[in-house]
Amino acid sequence: MTDDAIAKTALVVEDEMLFRLEVRDLLEAEGYTVVEAGSAAQALERLDAAVSLVVTDIRMPGAMDGLGLVREVVRRRPDIAVVVVSAQVRPRPGDLPDGVPFVARPFLERHLHEAVGRALAASAAPR
Repeated sequence: MTDDAIAKTALVVEDEMLFRLEVRDLLEAEGYTVVEAGSAAQALERLDAAVSLVVTDIRMPGAMDGLGLVREVVRRRPDIAVVVVSAQVRPRPGDLPDGVPFVARPFLERHLHEAVGRALAASAAPR
């Protein structure tokens, strides 16, 4: 695998299939290879060195929600870019680590792209 392929792998974590497919399609159009997960547990199993971006919902099945997933991802991989999206839950101040943007659903395509850009810039800086 080339460095370009490693730099362009995204993990999309969402239990609602239609939304997961929408985000996957948007990221693939930007050149990402997309790995999908329907829960935080699946996401942690699929989080490997190739993943450079995680886009996750907050509410999902299982013992860990998206906020817990974000904290665990940043703990394991402080170099990774993370974006949080949700239609039902809005994070409170302090819920998200520094440099992790939130996008409310429904969103415009450009809002997701802007959030990904902010997350990528934040992941390049030390946390």
